[in-house]
Amino acid sequence: MSARTLTNVVNDQTVALNALIYGYAGHSLVTPQHALQQIWWTEERINEKVTPDFITSRLRPNEREWLHRPVGFGDLTDDTYIEWILEKARRLFLILAEIGESDRIFAVVERAWDDADLPLQMEDIEKLSLANRRDDQANARFYHTQFSFLLRVLREGVHIDYAPNEEIPLEYVMELPPAVSLQHWSRVHLPKKPNEVYVRRKFSLGTPDSPDAYVDDYLMDVESAKMVGHDHIAPVWASYTAKGTGFTLTNFVGQHTLKTFIDHRKPLQYQRVPKPQRRYLVLNWLHCLADAVATLHQSGFCHSGIRPSNIIIDERNNIAFSDIASLETFQRDKKPDPMDAYVYGAPEAHISTAPSEPDTPAPAPNIGTVRKPSSASKTSAGSSNSSGSQRQKLTKTPTSDFSGFNFGFRKGKKPVKPRSRIHDSEQADMFSLGCVFLELVTFMLKKKPHEFIKHRSSKQKINAGGKNSRVDSSYHANLERVESWMKVIEDAALAEKEDAFRAMPYIMNLIRGMLSRNPNMRPTARDARDRLLDILLNYTSIPDVHCGAHKHDIGVATSSNSGSDRASTISSLRPSSVSTMSTMSTISTASSDADTIRFSTTSSNMRVSSILNSYTDRSTLSGISELDDDDASTYTVGRSTPAPIDMSYESPRRAPQPPTPPVSPRSPKSPASPDLDRSPSPSSSTATYKIKPWNKPFLLLP
Repeated sequence: MSARTLTNVVNDQTVALNALIYGYAGHSLVTPQHALQQIWWTEERINEKVTPDFITSRLRPNEREWLHRPVGFGDLTDDTYIEWILEKARRLFLILAEIGESDRIFAVVERAWDDADLPLQMEDIEKLSLANRRDDQANARFYHTQFSFLLRVLREGVHIDYAPNEEIPLEYVMELPPAVSLQHWSRVHLPKKPNEVYVRRKFSLGTPDSPDAYVDDYLMDVESAKMVGHDHIAPVWASYTAKGTGFTLTNFVGQHTLKTFIDHRKPLQYQRVPKPQRRYLVLNWLHCLADAVATLHQSGFCHSGIRPSNIIIDERNNIAFSDIASLETFQRDKKPDPMDAYVYGAPEAHISTAPSEPDTPAPAPNIGTVRKPSSASKTSAGSSNSSGSQRQKLTKTPTSDFSGFNFGFRKGKKPVKPRSRIHDSEQADMFSLGCVFLELVTFMLKKKPHEFIKHRSSKQKINAGGKNSRVDSSYHANLERVESWMKVIEDAALAEKEDAFRAMPYIMNLIRGMLSRNPNMRPTARDARDRLLDILLNYTSIPDVHCGAHKHDIGVATSSNSGSDRASTISSLRPSSVSTMSTMSTISTASSDADTIRFSTTSSNMRVSSILNSYTDRSTLSGISELDDDDASTYTVGRSTPAPIDMSYESPRRAPQPPTPPVSPRSPKSPASPDLDRSPSPSSSTATYKIKPWNKPFLLLP
């Protein structure tokens, strides 16, 4: 291409066309240089634009005299017209100036309207008499123009219902997380704040037949998620609805799921941590996840989806659950793996509802039927009529269109079955958490994840959620193989010289209890959390335990003489020498005694009973019973006025009214196994385990 031809192509008009088509402005059609910045009418920009000089320049000389007069309802305020405009109606004046009706600002002020009244409805706009003078389309232009200048910015804890034409002040972040298997959640930031990144999730609020079918569920689940605040549960920073879709924003930006983090084996962010600190990082994760689950259970929720794919890790190696799986709204935007749920599910979720004895052998998994070879009889054309490989025949229903014609390329979609919640319980959460703990410990000892899967897998066909597999790698169906792997981990820990591995035998005993086949023999989340804290402080030199103060506990007495202070004051817990196994048993007993904490009537108002009561018409908390008589002396559940929710909403919105029947926020618990009598038990009730004494030199830092 000659220089003259290139000059004819690349000129001001083609550059402008390039910017219009591609969103860029540059020197050529091939190499755009500068991205066009979107104009956001933020509060700061409005204040810079609408000044006294700007206001006077848009009015006639005789109209400017009115600016310094008191407003028409002077008995209620001493403001002048210009003071009212500058303090309360800058956006309204800018809209009127944009459509050439600046003088109608006086009618706006006389009606005491301000920017908080935006967006105005058409019947209110007609009261300004814009179209009665010289432009019959002025009312419509005002209605559509207001959305360009109306910018309701999202803030922490706020829910906004955006109008269909309203601008949503969010910009996309064109970056992908390192883990490609993360859910397809977009990353956004607020206007002029590119460094404050949020993850946005999108939820459908209905079906084609019923567009508002899930609105109440969405609002209720978002409120519930905001009430359960914990550092290791990704928070709902803000939420909004727009065009029939619900959205949530969280400021916990995951770079990996725990699954991809472990499969990667050497994540870059993990390699940046000094080697001695990596072991403490993983041990801290164990305690933090247990503390998060304890907070959920204290708030009356079961997680119901604890598995590595539902746990995320950010670029600073902070770990958190991506959401609360028992809140159904947060499962609609995911692509769940039914096999994943089967692998990490508790044994009681995959057996019949008939009661079984604690000493019964491991239940058989959901094994599919063996596929029988079919005897194919071929036609004269040579096609097989086998039931297993036969193609669908073309069929035609007697209709006037092609809606009932099946071309044989795809099968009809089966209706989605509602999620069963019959096995959702705190005990099931503890089993799944034990599986996660074992995979974290395996990663800590640099064992390959596929070796663990191969070790625990058994050759039997299974069908989970429509997915078939020739091997069963689930935990609940292979507890004996899992136990032998734990022995491998213990032997590998004994060969290590680092201080962090000294706690491994005690952590393994805790995991054995969590993986108990009998749900009533598993420790509670608080038991597991407190035992982990004891292990870390007594058998390692870990410099800091992130959730050691248990600041997320709900309604815990804070008296200086209370036994719970023992868990809060970490520095006073560290012993001067390493205890023996018998001493460890005494400490665990004392820890269990310290766990009996009374909930006062005042603090019980902090419970989420007002939210949980609204779930009575749903199966989320089915099977929840009232507290037993033995527990009634320890916990006092308040059913009076609930605590105020720190949450604000912007119109137009009306929160759903919760139903009146109350529901106990406690999950079902067997009366035969109170918290104080719980002790870790192996997967087989007849087996016993001994912890090998540590024979390595150990230096305990002060």
